[in-house]
Amino acid sequence: MSAPRGRVWKFGDDVHGDDGIIEFAIIRDSFGKEFDEDALRAMCFRRLRPEFPQQVRKGDIVVGGRNFAHHNHVEVSVAMRASGIALVVVESCDSGFLRRALNHGLPVMICPGIHEAVQDGEILEADPASGRVTLPDGRVLRANPFSERMVQIWHAGGSIPLLEREFAARRATDREGKAP
Repeated sequence: MSAPRGRVWKFGDDVHGDDGIIEFAIIRDSFGKEFDEDALRAMCFRRLRPEFPQQVRKGDIVVGGRNFAHHNHVEVSVAMRASGIALVVVESCDSGFLRRALNHGLPVMICPGIHEAVQDGEILEADPASGRVTLPDGRVLRANPFSERMVQIWHAGGSIPLLEREFAARRATDREGKAP
């Protein structure tokens, strides 16, 4: 899988996950049930950028400041992924957001200096596997690269798809190794 390259949607510091990226009060009655991706997509970032749900395109990249997506439920990551966001690059966020997002196939990179280095609408390329973030002017910033397992989860589209593949391969190997 090549490094995501896309148009930047830039957000600032202290972006609240449940009351900024999504509107958790609207969906809280469905908490713990199957995700309504259409509803999540329709509300994604609309409090902060009302144009986002209609203008976001598949492959776009979210850039955030410090303390991005704090206080969030898994629906925050699902909303961004359902909106077509390919990658999130932030100054800082909590580890829970990183895990929840990656579990749903949305890579999140922590990259010091990213917020000041790009502007809305610019094209950014970032590779979670190497930690390389290539800015529009060609300069490169460095983020911590993903571990091999994180890359596997990202390439599979999330933890569940990866585990399903691994278990299917294991079952096939077990069947092949048994005598008829």
